[in-house]
Formats: sequence, C-alpha cells, structure tokens
Amino acid sequence: MTIAMQSLIGALMVGFTMIVQAGFVAAAFAVDDRVIPSRFRKSRVGGTLLLASATIWMLLALTAAAWLWAGLFMALGAFQALEPALYFATVSLTTLGFGDVILSQEVRLLSAIVAANGLIMFGFSTAFLLEFVGDVREEERATAPRNT
Repeated sequence: MTIAMQSLIGALMVGFTMIVQAGFVAAAFAVDDRVIPSRFRKSRVGGTLLLASATIWMLLALTAAAWLWAGLFMALGAFQALEPALYFATVSLTTLGFGDVILSQEVRLLSAIVAANGLIMFGFSTAFLLEFVGDVREEERATAPRNT
C-alpha cells in the first residue's frame, strides 16, 4: 500500500475516532445536564462518583477507538486474528509501543498514525475531564456554606 493511501486511510480513521470520542463527550454532558439530579451533583460524594464515572466513560471512548483500529487492521489483512490486532491497536494508541507485535512493511505507517491519534485522544479526554471537574467543583462551591 502506498504512503499516500496509508496517510488517507489513517486520516479518515483519526477523524472517525475523534467523532466517536466527541459523541462520548456530548453524551456525558447531556446525561450530566439532563439526568443527574442537581442535589446529587452538589454533594461531595455525588461529585466524586460523577468524576469517577466520567473517567471510566472516557476510558470506554478510548477502548472504542482501539476496537475501531483493530477492525481496520483486520480489514486490511494486517492480522489474521482479533487478539493481536486489538493488542497492537491498544499498545500503539497508548503510545506504549512494546514492539513485540508489529505491522508488515506494507502498512506500518499506520502504526505512527495510531500513536498520533492516541496522543490527540488522550489530550481531548484530559480536557474533557478538567472541564467536568471544574463544573462539579463550581456547583459544590455554589452550595457550600460561606465562612465570613
């Protein structure tokens, strides 16, 4: 496969995984805004549970990206079984890159694109979690008794 084709496929996959992750973020904010009772959000325990839930939710978004990349690798014939495809996608997406499982020379440029995708996704997840923490802390502060 040519460099141009790998770049195109990689760019499309990065775009797709970012759309999926944006969907996870939008769903988290929608649930927080519409489903979670205000009094729950404002309590210390409720805020802690919301933050833990949001963290796990974003881990699921990253897991979905790993599965999508694994599916692409399977479709391209880079792996014959799902487990090594998923393992490679996860290790590459987290930029760990052990090197014990590698892509063939024909599609190896995709491994660098997966790593770049992981950097972007982890940054996006971090930004979301910081915003979420800020929202929860703001609500806690708004209801906390003030010492004057």
